[in-house]
Amino acid sequence: MSRWVKVTRLPSAVRGSVLAVVLAACLAACSSGGSAAAPSATPSAEPSVTPSAEPSVTPSATVTVTVTESRPSVPVATPTPAPSRTGGITKVDEVTGQLSPVGKESIVVDASDGPHEVHLTGDTVVLDTQGSVCDKGAVPHRCTSEQLIKALKAGVSFEAKVLITDGDAVKIEEIVKD
Repeated sequence: MSRWVKVTRLPSAVRGSVLAVVLAACLAACSSGGSAAAPSATPSAEPSVTPSAEPSVTPSATVTVTVTESRPSVPVATPTPAPSRTGGITKVDEVTGQLSPVGKESIVVDASDGPHEVHLTGDTVVLDTQGSVCDKGAVPHRCTSEQLIKALKAGVSFEAKVLITDGDAVKIEEIVKD
């Protein structure tokens, strides 16, 4: 007769204890990474079973299993969308023509394909080569959009190449004809 059959014929309280010891030993072997040999599933000494009115169970060994899981604390990287090269700009135009002021913050570029009204911002770059808008710094002089409006209202004639994005002038570069 095999030992497994003998274990199954034990009273239910003893079978539960043996099963708990075997399970704890298996868990201990698994938690150590499986490098240690797993203990035998059958006890080394066969328990003697004597029929009595109440079965008494005395465990021969106490197994304490502590399972710790070592995980490195690495934050989970979430993919981020790549930044757009145009920064959300939907339309880019480049027009060339004579400039005229319209109010405090806009100009009209009279191009060959018709007039284009363009909004000026504080970030609009104005490059003046002749010094008719501003004359400080190296040539081409870097002027502000406020200086451009002031010069155009004072009667300065200005022909330029204008880079427009979504209706705003980004760069205004004076064109000097030879």
